[in-house]
Amino acid sequence: MRSLAPIVFFAYNRPEHTRLVLESLRNNRLADESKLFIYIDGPKPGASEETLAAIAEVKKVVREKQWCKDVNIIEATENKGLIKSNAEGVTRMVNEFGRVIAMEDDGLLSPGFLTYMNDALDFYENNPKVMHIAAYRRPEFDAVEVKESTYFFYHTTTWGWATWKRAWDHFKLDPLAVHEAVKKKGNIKRLNMDGTFEFFWGLKAVAKGKLRSWNAIWHSTVFLNDGMCLYPQRSLVSNIGHDGSGTNCEPDERFAIDADALADSIPVTEIPLKEHEGIRKHYIAMHSFKYKFVFALKHYLRYLVRH
Repeated sequence: MRSLAPIVFFAYNRPEHTRLVLESLRNNRLADESKLFIYIDGPKPGASEETLAAIAEVKKVVREKQWCKDVNIIEATENKGLIKSNAEGVTRMVNEFGRVIAMEDDGLLSPGFLTYMNDALDFYENNPKVMHIAAYRRPEFDAVEVKESTYFFYHTTTWGWATWKRAWDHFKLDPLAVHEAVKKKGNIKRLNMDGTFEFFWGLKAVAKGKLRSWNAIWHSTVFLNDGMCLYPQRSLVSNIGHDGSGTNCEPDERFAIDADALADSIPVTEIPLKEHEGIRKHYIAMHSFKYKFVFALKHYLRYLVRH
């Protein structure tokens, strides 16, 4: 009998997002065979009554239905924060089950999400080069021709992803140690996607508490181990969290994808174990200074019109 990966779901204070995402998970074809572990972070010191009420509502929402075959709810009594909560949850899952599918409260899923994830985890289980399975694909990448149903890219993403214990064992919740390891390895330009992203700087920002991103550590960990990330040709996840409701993200309409545009299924087959050059070039172009300037100008003009 096939052993399905456990699902770890991280929530905090967005009850409506949580309900929508859990409903999309429940509609997955393998949900009634899967184990689900829901982590709800606790309130920050001095949290407002509104925040406390929202967290309490999340606790009610996760108990509304039998979202998967088994549902386990883990409630933190105090706020651990995004980094610690995610790291502890993923570590617990891989140590117990050897693999994990991770999702947050803002990733609306295609019905084929779990099938793709489990197929990919099975297919690449014994390939140490593959460290990360992604289910979200940015709409901008539609401009790049991808002939196969999947491709490899060097960049990790947190909006619906999966990994194995063999890969996660390299993860250390010490951004300064990872920073020094990256510095020793060299090729920081590649880590930073040819200078269009600041993962190297981000590690120090995480250490100083100025950046709440465990993915800065994970991305750098994959880089240190020359790992690769598998992506679907079409996204199986739509991010609905960049609507101003999130704790760690600003409003940004670029990441939401219409439900009918999500892939219903993604076959996982043998493909060359190398990064897709077209995707990398497009990513770097998207994050160039010119692109960022034009994007910022559009948002500023939109702000002036509204105000």
